[in-house]
Amino acid sequence: MMRVQVHLRAEKLGNIAQGRWCGKMSSPYAVVTLPGDNGSELGKTEVIHADLSPQWTNIFFLEHNESQSWTPIKITLHDCRASRSDDNTDTNNRGSRMSFAGAVKYPYAASDPTMGVAEAEAGEVLKREGQEVRVELEQGGCLYVHVTESVPSSPSGGLDPAAGEFHCHIRGLDFQNIESGILGLGAIDPYFELSKKFSDPNSGINRWVPVYRSENIPDIINPYWRPFKMDLERLCHCDLRRELKIAVWDQEDGAKADRWMGECVVCAELLMKSVTMGGNASRENALHIMNNDQKEIGLIVVLRAEIVDA
Repeated sequence: MMRVQVHLRAEKLGNIAQGRWCGKMSSPYAVVTLPGDNGSELGKTEVIHADLSPQWTNIFFLEHNESQSWTPIKITLHDCRASRSDDNTDTNNRGSRMSFAGAVKYPYAASDPTMGVAEAEAGEVLKREGQEVRVELEQGGCLYVHVTESVPSSPSGGLDPAAGEFHCHIRGLDFQNIESGILGLGAIDPYFELSKKFSDPNSGINRWVPVYRSENIPDIINPYWRPFKMDLERLCHCDLRRELKIAVWDQEDGAKADRWMGECVVCAELLMKSVTMGGNASRENALHIMNNDQKEIGLIVVLRAEIVDA
């Protein structure tokens, strides 16, 4: 048996939101079931509010039978009718369900309408270029199913999957204000997204897979985000040197797309070495967030980064 991870993203889903004629958009989530196991539910993704091209951060684990090479997966997309942009959740309906405060309670309902149904087979996806398959949906748009081995046999800097959890807390400093607002009084609404790098040596395809998305904090250039934690298998396949990316975004209102501000590439090992020694406003060990012009748009201060026994 091979333990694998399943990640989902979608593009240009059909909008079935109530009030779509007034500009409202569906808030999709996915339910993953195993048809070969009496239809048992593997889990649900988080709800992403008002987004027809969601990239979910929740990753699913399953045991793939290599000898039979047959592990079917069924994914059903729903529109969360109770989703609100101002929900008082850890992540404002945008991010990972992993946090020190515990799992976010999303307002799933049996009456949530279906946005599409897709089926895939884990062994077949593993053989595809980039280990990803695209499934067209009858209701509009497409779903991408990405499957990869969870813990390679000999990862560089690798740890046992039971080694523990990665606890992390970061904040931003001196972010460039790209949202001046009326009379120059506005400010950005920043959040960060943490992704891990996937590389397919056979095809040369590289892809960033999001594993955590923070809450956004309105009108601030020095955000202090909530701490988060996740197991090492989910974060980096138990490889402390696997490349990770911290990308900073400015959340926009309504139908406007969020604006990417900049990013930096790190790894779990580097995060642990970058913990500040001079307080939460110290710039000494800070990480530099760069834009496409390689200009610094702000700093990330690592307040905590350590492995804790599970």
